[in-house]
Amino acid sequence: MKLSFVIVTNNTSKFIGRCLDSIKQTIENQTASKFEAEVIVVDNASSDDCGTIAKTALPEIELIQNSDDKGYAAAANQGIKRATGDLIVFVDPRVEVLAGSVRRLMDQFATNASCAVAGGKIIGSDNLGLKTADRLPGLVANFKRMFGCTCSKTRNADQPMPVNFVPFTFTAVRRDVIAKLGQLDERFYAGLADADFCRRIVKSLNPSYKIYLVPQATARVLDKFSLQDECTDYALNGSKVVKARTRSEQMYFWKHYCPLTALFFGGMDMIVFSIRYAAYLIPGVGSKDKRGYACSVVCESAKAILATQLGTQFPAE
Repeated sequence: MKLSFVIVTNNTSKFIGRCLDSIKQTIENQTASKFEAEVIVVDNASSDDCGTIAKTALPEIELIQNSDDKGYAAAANQGIKRATGDLIVFVDPRVEVLAGSVRRLMDQFATNASCAVAGGKIIGSDNLGLKTADRLPGLVANFKRMFGCTCSKTRNADQPMPVNFVPFTFTAVRRDVIAKLGQLDERFYAGLADADFCRRIVKSLNPSYKIYLVPQATARVLDKFSLQDECTDYALNGSKVVKARTRSEQMYFWKHYCPLTALFFGGMDMIVFSIRYAAYLIPGVGSKDKRGYACSVVCESAKAILATQLGTQFPAE
């Protein structure tokens, strides 16, 4: 079996070295694991010499350097097109793959013929599991996000379990599944391309296409600010994170449901976060960041509805 690691980078020079070191150690153990491997790094117009650092850390990588930021999905597709492996392993450059984890993913495919996608467990620096597999975007998932619910039945899982969605933080996908269902949808410029792909698997109703979380396969987050809740992300990076999410959601709901569904969820975001903004005005309840975040969600949800025309269009800006 041959593996193709696909890593999309954008100004992640602080972490790409350790990420590639962890993959290098995995490849060096390939004699015992009996697999071939290639590493493809697609750099999305980084301004911090990320590509150069990646090539120095692991000279044998195939490096694709884009002159402009094409978005995650388009860059990942570039990697897929160059890949020659039986499994495409997507790895976020801000994580390090722990020893034996790739072997665990491979075992899941080897012992379960219905496995189309296998995602690893993502842990923080404290070795505690992060929320990395859950429901696809929809009524339950969105209401949990709106009301700040972080509970997840997968967080403490210790055995492989079928799920509807795993993010492509550390996830392997069968090449033949990509060939049949198509590559990532490049209209999802900033997010939800992985959710869209998983949704296509679920909608295919193919009994040989199942998605699994494999908690024995683990990757540790190197960037303590990554994989944070949206409110924390907003405090660090501003309204662009809310803008990206709301526009991607409008597109997702239009594609897999209908424009009315896109309008419903956009409207619910506006209503719920208007109420939360009012609550955050109460002394001792809110903070400047929370009020700013709630206001941003209301504004960006309205803009997303107009800019995407209920998800039927996805503007570049």
